Order: sequence, then C-alpha cells, then structure tokens
Amino acid sequence: MEWFTNLDKTKEESVKTKKTILLQFEMENCGGCKKLAETTFQDIKVVEDMNEWFVLLKLDLIKDKEVRRSLGAYWTPAIYFLDSNGNSYYHFNGYLPANEFRAMLRLGIAETIMPRGKYDDIINIIDKDLDELTKTSFYPKLLVARETARYIKIKDNSQLRKTLKELQSSYSQSTEAKMYFWDE
Repeated sequence: MEWFTNLDKTKEESVKTKKTILLQFEMENCGGCKKLAETTFQDIKVVEDMNEWFVLLKLDLIKDKEVRRSLGAYWTPAIYFLDSNGNSYYHFNGYLPANEFRAMLRLGIAETIMPRGKYDDIINIIDKDLDELTKTSFYPKLLVARETARYIKIKDNSQLRKTLKELQSSYSQSTEAKMYFWDE
C-alpha cells in the first residue's frame, strides 16, 4: 500500500481519483499501530479494499498538530474518513483485526459518500464479500447503512423496515435492533 504523508497532496490525489481519503494517525511506540501494520495490513483483502476505495494518508499524531486539532484526534491508531476537502464523516480509534477492519472500512466510506448521493456505490461496496463479515461487530451497522442508501434512492422503506425487524431477533443487543420505531 502506498501512503501519502501530506494532507494537501492527498486532497489533490483524492480529487483526481475521486476516492475517499483514509487517514491513519500514528505515533512512535504505538502498539496498536504496529499490530495493524504486522497483521491487519498484511491481509490481502484489506489491502485490496484499501487500494480500491481510498487514497491513503498516514500522519503522526504529535508532529501533525494542525490536522490533529482540526479533526479532534487524540488516539492512535485512529482511522479517519475524509472527503477531498479534508472534512471528516466517520472515524474509529484503535486496532482491529482484518475482518473487523474490512467491515469498518465499508461503514466509513458509506458515511462519507452518503451525503453525496452515491447510493449505488454504497450498496455495492457493502455487498462486496458481505457474507465474510457476518460475524463482525459492524455487521448490523452495515446492513442498516446499505438499506438506508437503498431507501433514500428508491423512496421505499420496506426493505429497511424488514432488515431492522430481522436485526431484532438476530442481533437483539445491537443498537440497530433498537432502532425500529414503526407501529405494526
């Protein structure tokens, strides 16, 4: 994976490639950063997803003070999803193993491109290898994000309602299972 180390150059590349920016804050002696590099970033599917969907930016939490302050970053590793203007729509603090990380990538990109009306892209990105992510903690969130994109696109909430109902039985302790508010 090729990482940029300058936000302005990364923004230019993001505009050129029409890709979301994935920013990882790191710092010296960060155990989670080392574990990401040694395990998660060695997973071929993680690498494929990151290269396909993102322009990669790695910054030092201590040295890159201005960016850190503008995003309110305080932890490493921290993953931020930015548009080509550098606006953040989602972030996650901490280490994740490969499949959890892949699920989080999908959620991050969905949150970043949803306001731009890229509903088909969200559906396709979330659906890619979704069966491999069913045991991740992000799975209910992914289903809701996908069905929210579908609902906004086609103006029919029936699949979203069905998904939320299914989550009540399959993932009853998830926040998403508690989101169903329609009267029967």
